[in-house]
Amino acid sequence: MKKFISENKWPLIIGGIAVLLRLVYLVELSQWPQFAVPMIDEKWHWEWAHEIMQSSFWGEQSWFRAPLYPYFLAFLAAVTGSSIFWSKLLQTLLCVGTIFFTYRLAHHLFNRTVAIVAGLIYAVYGTLIFYETMFLIPVLFLFFVVWGMYRFVVYFDSKVTATWLLTGAIFGLAAIARPNILLVIPFLILWKLIRSDRGAAFGRRLIMSVIMLCGVLAVVAPVTIRNLIVTGDFVLISSQGGINLYLGNNPNADGLTMLMPEVDLDESVSWRQFGVQTKAAAERETGRSMTDAELSAFWTSRAVDFIAENPSHFLELVWKKCVYLVNGFENSDNVDIYYQRTKSALFSVLVWHKLIYFPFGLLLPLFLLGAYLYRRDWIKLAPLYIFLIAYMPSIVLFLVTARHRLSLLPFLMILAAAGIVKLRDIVVQRKYLLLIAPVALFLISLVILNGRYYDSGYLGESFQIHFNQGIANEQLGDLAGAEREYELAISSFPYSAPILNNLAFVQYRLGKTVEAENNYLRAIDAQPDYPATYHNYAVLAVDNNLLDSALVLYQMALQRYDTATTATGDIITTHLGMADAFEQSQRPDGAAHSYRQAISIDDSRGDLLLRYSAFLARQGEFQTADSMFAAGQLLGEPTAGDWFNWGFSFMLRNRPADGIEKMHRALAADSSTYQAYYAIAAASHQLGQPRDTVLKYLDLCFRYQPNYGPAVNLRNQLK
Repeated sequence: MKKFISENKWPLIIGGIAVLLRLVYLVELSQWPQFAVPMIDEKWHWEWAHEIMQSSFWGEQSWFRAPLYPYFLAFLAAVTGSSIFWSKLLQTLLCVGTIFFTYRLAHHLFNRTVAIVAGLIYAVYGTLIFYETMFLIPVLFLFFVVWGMYRFVVYFDSKVTATWLLTGAIFGLAAIARPNILLVIPFLILWKLIRSDRGAAFGRRLIMSVIMLCGVLAVVAPVTIRNLIVTGDFVLISSQGGINLYLGNNPNADGLTMLMPEVDLDESVSWRQFGVQTKAAAERETGRSMTDAELSAFWTSRAVDFIAENPSHFLELVWKKCVYLVNGFENSDNVDIYYQRTKSALFSVLVWHKLIYFPFGLLLPLFLLGAYLYRRDWIKLAPLYIFLIAYMPSIVLFLVTARHRLSLLPFLMILAAAGIVKLRDIVVQRKYLLLIAPVALFLISLVILNGRYYDSGYLGESFQIHFNQGIANEQLGDLAGAEREYELAISSFPYSAPILNNLAFVQYRLGKTVEAENNYLRAIDAQPDYPATYHNYAVLAVDNNLLDSALVLYQMALQRYDTATTATGDIITTHLGMADAFEQSQRPDGAAHSYRQAISIDDSRGDLLLRYSAFLARQGEFQTADSMFAAGQLLGEPTAGDWFNWGFSFMLRNRPADGIEKMHRALAADSSTYQAYYAIAAASHQLGQPRDTVLKYLDLCFRYQPNYGPAVNLRNQLK
């Protein structure tokens, strides 16, 4: 151990600096309440991790996204007791390994000084700090990619079978974190066939290359087999590839954001809804149900058709995405990188967009400087160039975001560090004439790569930032903060039905009825087919006793739901809202019909049967109510409210003893159900039980609700 520490002092020191910076950043972020509410991809991964822990370890469908990171995150959540802060902090320890292999690779290709500089660049690189502290794939993917590339370069001429089997397995782990690495591996294998151990027979080189490929397959195959066993469908790793390709290549694609003509991907669509909606769009077009593999093939075919039928449009789009790829601007796709500067003093120093887009706008010119100064060493550096060139199409063919180009950074950093050190050596040796060409290249590229082209550098998507902040505040119970954020979002995007609907619902909860109604009407004007607005507006109408209007609004919501893509829970909630409105307006037949409609959508939900049972009891249909309660009880554990409703039904039919027994069941489920204490007291009084018994339960009721009217009246009767 002492020898290891002595030999690796510098990478360990740099790794420690990296973790310290990420710790400071996390502490700063954790001061904001929204830190506790993961959003978008983070939310999906965090929920997926908990599904792995709590419900289905192997899952029930083909994996839409590569599975390694969610399983890694499930492990972190299990270790930390689902602490978001500690899970993120433990996750950052992976960067120590990534820095270690970046350092060792740079040391092997150049020298210790270059390795130290490359490691330090990685440690302080703001965009990496941003993503490595989020519940996202890159932190794990980068570790395996850099480790795999380190082994590929350092052991390039090795004849040991285990070496190449392990190297392949590491690349295989990278593949089940993010499958697009598979586009790079064939080129690395080809280079190995051409260049490794050139004195050895071709057959021997071929065997080592095949062994490396076997290492990859040994890791990928279990994932494929799992998909086949679970679904009967051949999906190599995940089924996301086809739709991702189409998102990057369709008539509406812009190279930066998720756009497609078949689905309206508005600001409220989650990843789970996205999968459902794209599946429904494909099945509408084909007129049949499709497996995950068929869906991926369908969207791949659509992308290929677009390219074949619109070659000039496609080439223009590719050119734009190439510009985005090398531009210094960091295009965000979850939380806005530049907005994050407002939440962290440390981050505001490490990422900025004044004069240049720091840090990528400086890193790429430095990489070009290093590549120029070491242009004669291209064979030695070829594996790095092969990775960069082979990986770039996997970005350009899809979407160009800061997250997707992270995989290029460690190798850009190594050449950038080499360029910095080489430039220093030239200055120290006073060979100033040798500076002219590389410095000119650096300055020209610095200007070009930090320009604003097409939509790069556009910092106007603040509506999405504030919309996400509003959702987080709402989940945290900060309704005033949510209202403020939604209003800021609307100021940037005044015609968004999802934002207006959310704003109106928060205002309704705050008691601002007039403002809420105005914003519901604005949402309807902006997007007449957005069903959530009609549902929420109906809730407001019910509260104002405008029951006929509420019923019309609920019906309008039902007419606008796309049953193929809308969560069944949303449709059921609307039917239940209609049932309440019908009952309040003294139309029990309509209420019964709405309950039956809700149950027909999902007859496995015991809570629906229990709620219907309570309604039937209120209508005096006690026998049917009892059988419905029994059926609901078989499907799910009744809540305290369910037991109370059933107990109350016995009291309505003058069976106080049975009612008391059910009220005790309600209290066993939730001892704060103060109405149950009153009901027991009233039933005990009806049964002629001692005054002290009645008062005991009244006192328990008053403990939770001192001014509960019926209990106060009963106590006055006992005086």
